[in-house]
Amino acid sequence: MKKYAYSSLFFCFFILNGCSLVHKGTGNIMISYAEEQAVPYTLATADVNLTCSMVESFTPFLLSFSQVEVSSDQLAILFYLMAGNCTEFKAQEQELRYLRAIFSKNEIEAQDARIAQQRFLSLAASRQLLGYQYLAKAFVEPGNECPEFNSEPEELYWLLGLLNGIQAIMNDVASGGMVEVPLNTAAKVGRASACLDNQKWWGTPEAIKAAIWMISPAAYPVDKDPELILKQAVEMSLQKGVKITQVLAAQVYLGRGDIEKVKGIIRHYEKGIETPATETFKMLNQVSRLQIQAISDRLWTEATGSRTPLGKLGSFWDDPVKTVDMIDIDEFL
Repeated sequence: MKKYAYSSLFFCFFILNGCSLVHKGTGNIMISYAEEQAVPYTLATADVNLTCSMVESFTPFLLSFSQVEVSSDQLAILFYLMAGNCTEFKAQEQELRYLRAIFSKNEIEAQDARIAQQRFLSLAASRQLLGYQYLAKAFVEPGNECPEFNSEPEELYWLLGLLNGIQAIMNDVASGGMVEVPLNTAAKVGRASACLDNQKWWGTPEAIKAAIWMISPAAYPVDKDPELILKQAVEMSLQKGVKITQVLAAQVYLGRGDIEKVKGIIRHYEKGIETPATETFKMLNQVSRLQIQAISDRLWTEATGSRTPLGKLGSFWDDPVKTVDMIDIDEFL
């Protein structure tokens, strides 16, 4: 009987250990494929809705391989950023519903829309905070020493992780602080942005730093001009072809209530040159465009009760004739 029991235990151990090895091997293959093939393919596509469906469906699946000691930390940075953006889009639709209700003086509808908006913003902030936290797991704690990057994709993941951090801060504030993003996150993100080459990454590192300084004026050095730094970063992004900085600039000025500067950024969003990066990072540009369009929709809806008309992104209800054509790019900031 004892011999039978020992044999049974050995068989169970063998089966369980074998399954673990199979799962680990499967995980390594899946994560490797995702990093080497799926991510570059997704970044080069422009269908944001399909990407939202993909990341919201596959994030738990891919990250579950950490249970069998297969690292998916870098993928988590990107997937939680995208998942947060997808939730932001839902929050933006609720904000438009709120503004339409205010425009038509429907108090009950407005209250309901605001609650729904804040719930979505809270979810977006929590997802982006998770993406930011995975940055420390994949590399080092942001804000201290810089990691030693072994490849360009690793630099990209670092940048995306910092974007997670700053977006989590903004969405948490907009949600009423429901997520309670740690107060020192902004300072850490600002310092960590210096680990990247500003020219190489389309002016985004300096834009992140300037945006944080403008959100927290007491934090920036007295010998720095964050608005000038942000303007230079936006101009650089127009030359490099990837336009993340425009979104950061528009969000910062919208938060400060400087609507004319927000309008100027939106007017010039479509300007710029085509570069190889434009095709390689088409998804980042498309997400940026949707964010800019959402800000435009907000301004239009506040003023007219309806979102930006088709084909009119970059123009506004109160524009005189040919204003868009007459504006010089140096005037927008």
